[in-house]
Amino acid sequence: MGTLYKTCLVLLTFLLIASCSAQKEPIKIGVVLPLTGPFEIYGQQGLNGALLAVEDINQRGGVLGHPIELVVRDNQTDPALSVRLSRELIQIEDVFALLGPVSSAARYAMFDVANQFKIPMFYGIDYEGRHYNRYLVCYSTVPEHYVDPVIPYLIERSGDRFYIFGYDYIWPHRMSERIVAEVNRAGGKISGREFTAFNIKDYSAVFERINQAETDNLMLILPGADGFRFLEQMAEFKFSKPLKTVAFAADETYLNTVKPSALEGVISPLHFVSERQNPVFSRFVERYRERYGESASVTYASKSHYDLIFFFKGALEKAGEMDRERMLDALEGLTLYSGESKVTLRGDNHFNLPMFLAEYQSNRLNVTKALGTIYPDDQRKVD
Repeated sequence: MGTLYKTCLVLLTFLLIASCSAQKEPIKIGVVLPLTGPFEIYGQQGLNGALLAVEDINQRGGVLGHPIELVVRDNQTDPALSVRLSRELIQIEDVFALLGPVSSAARYAMFDVANQFKIPMFYGIDYEGRHYNRYLVCYSTVPEHYVDPVIPYLIERSGDRFYIFGYDYIWPHRMSERIVAEVNRAGGKISGREFTAFNIKDYSAVFERINQAETDNLMLILPGADGFRFLEQMAEFKFSKPLKTVAFAADETYLNTVKPSALEGVISPLHFVSERQNPVFSRFVERYRERYGESASVTYASKSHYDLIFFFKGALEKAGEMDRERMLDALEGLTLYSGESKVTLRGDNHFNLPMFLAEYQSNRLNVTKALGTIYPDDQRKVD
């Protein structure tokens, strides 16, 4: 009777522990991304990556016994809406952290809210750099990641004259400044520089100016739907001399939206390319397509948001408790992967990233040069 009693007591204790563990509250992450609007391709790809990471983590028991839950909002590529949604997520949904957005204007607006409430904010897209704060973590290519190595490559391959064309907002302007500085440092020439509004329908006048400038290289800082339209129209224009185009933030989604002839030969510097054969990239592509379908485009935005959720997990586990400040203290030095895929989070809340030059060739995006790991300046530095 005593043995049976003890056995029942042990079983009851086990069931109570399992029950309590199963009932742990989820860790809420508020996601504010553009699921509609000019940058929706980056927002949807980022969301797909984050959802996949949450699924993988929760299947393995969550974080400190807690499942992760994403609370998703569409900011429609609107900075003002980003502010309202961030406040709702913090004050009503009681999220532990924020993830997003895409544009720099929306990031600054959303971060003001995160900083006010001391909520960690994880950002996973390209931007102009130098936005440092304890509560902001940027898994981002900044100008040093891909402007600095691409300028000498182009001078050697196609010529020393550069024309810059991009959107008229923060990121393209800062990118342009870096391009000018690096071209001058390398002994090249800036043959033209201009910026455009969103949603322009006809770029023929721009092509005329580029042609008259007799440039060798076009630095295109026009991601999203306008970039698609620009490249399609550019392919129909008769330039008087060969022109090499570098399209920043041009990823695998372009393959489904721009005709192959308009993409052929365009270069894009990226920290992830789905065609690159290494164990980390190949496994991520396999897992992504298991989740979203064999024909799904797998992009750097998906990878960065996937990884950010794992850095969030790693920092919480290193802290050992559900505490935002201790989690932030634990971020520095965290690393994912190894070899050419290794990414490291630094004390300035930015990353050392592997970088690749990829080129559109025969309706594929292929790596033509591995640039290795790029170590940007400390982003706490003020220019």
